Amino acid sequence: MEELTGKVREKFGLEVKDMADAWKLVEWLEEREWVVYIITAKNRKQVDAWHPRYGTLFAQFGEVPNFGSIFEGILTVALLAKELEEKGTI
Repeated sequence: MEELTGKVREKFGLEVKDMADAWKLVEWLEEREWVVYIITAKNRKQVDAWHPRYGTLFAQFGEVPNFGSIFEGILTVALLAKELEEKGTI
């Protein structure tokens, strides 16, 4: 998790320590017209995002984005979306 939070710090200039911090990334995604899908249930922690220009990060490839935690999923999705926007590809 430390590596993931370090990448967020580097790419977003944001120190993420808890869900309140992670939610700032969800708001960042929303501001850029990303629709964020969060599904949580016992043994199921899914986070994905869809954008009218890019499609979904995972579902379009038939993947089920299951993470160890919603926190991890939000950080991962935000990083992937940022990379996609910067480079035009994941």
